[in-house]
Amino acid sequence: MVPRLAGVTVVPPPPPPPSSVPESFEPERHAAQARLESAVGDGRLTLDEFTDRCGRVWAATAPGELVGVLDDLPVPVVGQTASARSTIVCVIGDARRRGRWSLRPRTTAWLLLGDLDLDLRGALTTGGDIEIAVYSVLGDVTVTAPEGVEVELGGFTLLGDHKIDLAAVPRVPGTPTVRVRVYSLLGDTAVRSAR
Repeated sequence: MVPRLAGVTVVPPPPPPPSSVPESFEPERHAAQARLESAVGDGRLTLDEFTDRCGRVWAATAPGELVGVLDDLPVPVVGQTASARSTIVCVIGDARRRGRWSLRPRTTAWLLLGDLDLDLRGALTTGGDIEIAVYSVLGDVTVTAPEGVEVELGGFTLLGDHKIDLAAVPRVPGTPTVRVRVYSLLGDTAVRSAR
């Protein structure tokens, strides 16, 4: 029965639409996410590939859509080991890491005179959060992260700017948090999302 108020008909709101994703599909999505986390932790996927595939997993509405996300995962390399720490030293000149490169959980860069440019989109990680510490006398630091990866910026610069320009997108589940700490006398620091 629809109530009436002084000649006005009050219509109850329609029921919410049923979810297009059945609850029975959730464990399959979580399992797919776990496989992707394992692949990025083993260094078989770059951060950019990982965020793209995770987005496709959580956008999927049927089990068949997960096949294309998981069927071409690279095979693990037997006997591959990596140290937990890496160091970048640059006395005069610039240091750049782009394309497919290995990003350790803790990376330290020492710069006397020159710029540091780290593009994390093609980086291979061992899983877990990432800490990047930069000690610079004179030079700029630029860190480019895939969209959906959370990046924190801290540190101290005597003469220079610290800027963060990350895309306003939700964090991709399972991605690491990247903590960037820059200690510099003269130079700018920019952390940005790939666009």
